[in-house]
Amino acid sequence: METPMYLYHDGARISTESALGKELLKWERKPDWTPEKYPFPKMLYRAEHRKDGRRSVGEGDDNLFGGAPGAAEQWSRRCQLTVHTEAEMTKAMESGWRAHPQEALDYLETQDNAKSNQTAERHYMDARMSQVAQREAAAADVMAGLKQLPEVPEQPIRRRGRKPGSKNKPKTTEA
Repeated sequence: METPMYLYHDGARISTESALGKELLKWERKPDWTPEKYPFPKMLYRAEHRKDGRRSVGEGDDNLFGGAPGAAEQWSRRCQLTVHTEAEMTKAMESGWRAHPQEALDYLETQDNAKSNQTAERHYMDARMSQVAQREAAAADVMAGLKQLPEVPEQPIRRRGRKPGSKNKPKTTEA
């Protein structure tokens, strides 16, 4: 590999013999570099729902997030992750991160469809429950608002029994 005599930096020609030239030479990509040989660091993506309900991996318009400067960039950074090793990438992929933005969008759509199916099945089963259970399910739906609720949170059942500190003690049989 032959080193060039000069490098161009900020429009200026820099000699590779100077201190700046030596530092810049360290940052130059090697001629035999290919992504297959050096796959890391690598960017992963996770799609999320915006406030307006649409799925997205990255945004550039601050108006979508209240108009505060940098809000879209901050939201986009939340949807992107850089991994440096194969182990990090495996762990991130298990957590829902994907190698390509379209894969991330497809993964989120699959999750949304599964949740929609579970919710539809729950509503189908609600029709076959008792009136009290149907009222509980309707109340849970109202509390959830517009979000889909695949299962109704269980209500604790209060059992009757002795009050704490009661003088009524169970009889013990002596043998």
